[in-house]
Order: sequence, then structure tokens, then C-alpha cells
Amino acid sequence: MTASTRRRVPAVEAMNILRLAGRRVPGLGVGGRYVAHPYYSSRLGGLLGCRPFPGTLNFDAGVDWRELAARCEPLVVPEATWEGRRLGAVYAWRARLETRSGSEEVLVIRPLLSRHPPTVLEIVACRRLADDLPGDEVRVEITSCGGGQES
Repeated sequence: MTASTRRRVPAVEAMNILRLAGRRVPGLGVGGRYVAHPYYSSRLGGLLGCRPFPGTLNFDAGVDWRELAARCEPLVVPEATWEGRRLGAVYAWRARLETRSGSEEVLVIRPLLSRHPPTVLEIVACRRLADDLPGDEVRVEITSCGGGQES
């Protein structure tokens, strides 16, 4: 990435709130399978307070997820082994997503084994959100900067 294409994480605009704006991007077709997996569904559901919708909404945040993690410590869903299969860790941030009907509590996540470019993040919510967004623009507020290990 060159200096001219690198984008900076937006400044924290209020205590413990970080605003991100980006554009929806196509997924790889695997988010729903992972969110529906019992391990991830349980962990992400515990953070959301509901059973997560079995799918993700992908967006290009314009910032590298590693810069975001350095700026706002994520919650961590640890890697695990399930029936002999390795499940990668996931970074998660509690957030509010702007929708046509107001705002929605969501998780912004970055699976550490993701094949997406480093600026693509995913949104997990209690319900399907794709049809409730005002166009392709995605605006989220990371509402909880501070995390650690989820067990």
C-alpha cells in the first residue's frame, strides 16, 4: 500500500466512540456458514444478546483492520478446535449501524483467517440488514473501545 492510497483511522469523535463510513462490498459466500456454526453463533450471540442472523454484511471501511485494532481494542473470540477442525479467532467491536429506520446494535467483526482485503470488515446482527440500508453507504459507530479475551 502506498502512502497515497493509505487511509487513516478517523479520529475518535466522542469518548469511546469511533465513527467509520464505507461502502458495501460483495462477500465470499461463507459468512453465513460461519456465523451459523455453533461455536461462533454462541460466542457472537453472547456479545449481541441474541441469536445472530446467519450471514454478514461486508463493507470496505477504508482503514486496515490492524490500524482499527490498534486504535480501538477489540473483543476477541478465541480460536478453537471443533470436531478436529481449526476455527480461527475473530476480532469484534460493539457498534451501532445507521439504517433507514434509525440505528441498530451490531458487531463489526474481522475474522483473522479472512481472505478479504485488510480494509473489508463484516457486520453481524440479530436480523438481516441488507434491505434496511440507505444505498451502498455504510456508517457505523464503534461504541465500545476496550475489549479483551472473550471466553
